[in-house]
Amino acid sequence: MALVFPRTPRPAARRLLDAAIILWAAAWIVVGLLVAREVRGLSDLSRTVTAAGYALQEAGATMQRLEGVPFVGEDVGDVAERTERAGRSARESGRSSRESVESLSTLLGISIALAPSLPLILLYLPMRLAWIREVRAVRRALAAAPDERALEEYLARRAVFAMPYDRLSTTSADPWGDLAAGERRRLSDAELRRLGIRRPNGPVTARP
Repeated sequence: MALVFPRTPRPAARRLLDAAIILWAAAWIVVGLLVAREVRGLSDLSRTVTAAGYALQEAGATMQRLEGVPFVGEDVGDVAERTERAGRSARESGRSSRESVESLSTLLGISIALAPSLPLILLYLPMRLAWIREVRAVRRALAAAPDERALEEYLARRAVFAMPYDRLSTTSADPWGDLAAGERRRLSDAELRRLGIRRPNGPVTARP
């Protein structure tokens, strides 16, 4: 059974994936903030209801003061009480609805900002960390023993199993034959280039 090597993307591909994930998450955060702001704007209706309730309550209180005035009528007291009660109820409803709208806007904003991005980040982050660990491990191994046979063997075999065929064929006309003959340098160098790593005697490379 053939060995299967997990393929770590090239540095440019890793940076492109990082940028795509960041842009995706940022876009949904902006959408979540916009939705939260629009929903929170509905609280203006609650303030209007509260203000109307306050006006009704004040009107009821004023009518109660007219209860003893001649020619106004005997039922003014009942009307005033009902008016004041309706105003109080409207104020309480407005206050309660405003709190509900503010809570809803916060919940919607957070949900829209996180729900599309969080699963993607939770899937991508472990892979990204694994790529970083792998590149750093290979870099440390090269610094400690640049010509270690086991490392050369690993890199050469990884190149054979992980590199695309078109790039592998330009690296070696007979990669399997090179492995059998112990010619691993070209294959291992190709794998190092794919990972964005240079040998210690080469130029300094960027971090993964």
